[in-house]
Amino acid sequence: MKTFKIIAVLCAFVLVITSLCSCGYEISIRKKGEGDERTTTIMLDDLSAPAGDEPIYIPDAATLPAEENTTTSGGANIQVDTSYQPMAMSASDVIQFYKSAMDDVKVRAPGYVRNEYQEVSDVEAGNGDVQLMNRILNLVGTELLKDSGDEEATIQIMAHDDIAVRETFPLYNKDVGCELTDMSIVKSAVCYSNGSTYKIVITFDDILNPDAKDSAFADIMTPIDRDALSDPIEEYLVVLDLNSYKFDMNYTNCEITCIIDKQTNRMTSLKHKMIMDIEIVMNLDLILFQTNNIKAEGKIVNFLEYYNFDWT
Repeated sequence: MKTFKIIAVLCAFVLVITSLCSCGYEISIRKKGEGDERTTTIMLDDLSAPAGDEPIYIPDAATLPAEENTTTSGGANIQVDTSYQPMAMSASDVIQFYKSAMDDVKVRAPGYVRNEYQEVSDVEAGNGDVQLMNRILNLVGTELLKDSGDEEATIQIMAHDDIAVRETFPLYNKDVGCELTDMSIVKSAVCYSNGSTYKIVITFDDILNPDAKDSAFADIMTPIDRDALSDPIEEYLVVLDLNSYKFDMNYTNCEITCIIDKQTNRMTSLKHKMIMDIEIVMNLDLILFQTNNIKAEGKIVNFLEYYNFDWT
């Protein structure tokens, strides 16, 4: 009789294992005795479901509640913000999801408000002119506004104005919003979810003097065209040797933040932040002697924001 009960229990266990095989589970059996805890793990094969007709870039994931209440030993109630949780996605998948959302704006041409502004700081002039450096930084800010399609800081784009969207939404004057294939410039790319929206955050490694038209950085961000600044800068000084000055723009800690509605996969806000450390050294070549006339540096942070999207 005892033997029969043991056989029955084993048969039931086998049936349970068989029923779970199609779901892909890991079963851990832990036994505590007088010594160390022992764990036995049984791995069950994971059978993937057949793929759908369309590619899925964002896997669904369970998220925690927007706020989680915890109580300390002293009775104080602490609210921990857990609204966004990171999703299990590779950096390349996050970039692909970002590209899909950006391209959708280009194709469907929703309305939006675009706001762009700059902050200037850390202006120094070792043996130059601080006022001159401020003028040069102002030139950079003005050129950035020109690149974005309008010299006004804040503009309203009406829905279905595909020409305006093409000119004022990155990538400027292109039919797509992202062309990045070189992942070597990406420091991190993470997608978060709070259950109703996705938040994409992309950061980049430092990049010195990226080409505004032909570079990996220009395939996803909007670097300034350094050549367009040459003539205005040279107007401030009589430089006989126009090739004898250094003009470096180092892009550091640049970041993209994009919010996407989960139900529609449509963008609701976009923020680009570009931090540019600018260093300029100009030399006067007076035949008889050569000396540094200008040596100055400064930082300009460019904020580019899109919000109030109208997808009607």
